[in-house]
Amino acid sequence: MTSRTTAARRRALSAACAATLGLSLSLTASVASAHAGSRSAIQAQMQDDGAQLRVEVNAVDAAVALGLGTSVQADELTPHAALISSWLGRGLRVEGDAGPCSATAAAPVLEGAGADATVVVPLHYACPQPMGTVVLHDDTIFDDDPDHETYVSIRDGEGWDAPVLRADSRSLALGGTVRATDTAAAFVVEGARHLVTGYDHMLFLLSLILAAGLLVRREGLRTAMRDVAWVVTAFMLGHSLSLAAAALGWVVLPTRAVEIAIAASIVLVALGNVVRPRASVARPWLAAAFGLIHGFGVSSVLAELGLPAGHRVIALLSFNVGIELAQLAFVIAVLLPLASLARYRGYQRYVLQGASLAIATCGGLWLVERSLGS
Repeated sequence: MTSRTTAARRRALSAACAATLGLSLSLTASVASAHAGSRSAIQAQMQDDGAQLRVEVNAVDAAVALGLGTSVQADELTPHAALISSWLGRGLRVEGDAGPCSATAAAPVLEGAGADATVVVPLHYACPQPMGTVVLHDDTIFDDDPDHETYVSIRDGEGWDAPVLRADSRSLALGGTVRATDTAAAFVVEGARHLVTGYDHMLFLLSLILAAGLLVRREGLRTAMRDVAWVVTAFMLGHSLSLAAAALGWVVLPTRAVEIAIAASIVLVALGNVVRPRASVARPWLAAAFGLIHGFGVSSVLAELGLPAGHRVIALLSFNVGIELAQLAFVIAVLLPLASLARYRGYQRYVLQGASLAIATCGGLWLVERSLGS
């Protein structure tokens, strides 16, 4: 082998290693949280003359919107109650077929303390008759935080078209009957979106399959793909069972304990790759066991979305299908480059152990943050 060929391979390996580590580190751009963006919640109830909303926003978001900055303490918002009500009344617009509805805001109520403090404001919208189709538009926080999400629940309805409002989808029809196909489509998208933005789950999945590169070298791509398929299937079954049990209220675990366990699972599997780099792909029983833990973590997201009363089973199955489709796409996208990288001698040290060490570090930071958090 010529020195030029050797140098070229080293450069290719270095670039590939940088890309693999970049994936691990970019997924953890914020180690304080495994999911991006702030959140608010709206409970909506249709009435004969319009709509009643109960709006809950983070106190920090309210302070930023009023130009007070992020360092303002929650109790310092009390003198600005009128401004908060006015801000929400303008930013949350409700319109019927006959025109815009006029908003009347009650006095804000501060709930919680510290970083978890929220501001709750009841809003009543009087709509001109005939109301027809009533649509909610949210322009409150998205301009300041493009990753913001507004969770909407509609009382006395069978479901909703879009469970979550986002920067690119800020409107929602209130009331009416939602078709089962619309519910299924919305929850498939939400499931896939959760996996993509659930950095802790993606890092854990990456840890499970990183060793596949060495297996490709030893026994071939077909054997590696078979082992990865068993592991991913076991992980899928594990988190599907616990997700269903938690979403239907059969088993309820403390959210903080679950989040700590998820962080610990990332550290354990990633360190296993560092300590025993020549071991096979993670065992299916291990993936299934940790999958049960991750499923309880996913259930907290589904609880925020809420299961439509008329389509509970459809929504649950569709949400899980969305997760599995995104998970399958992720595995395929990662496995093929790993199989190519496995030809190089430095794969074990730089790709498998290097990326696993980075993942273990991120998981450790999450573990400390979640253990010490209030």
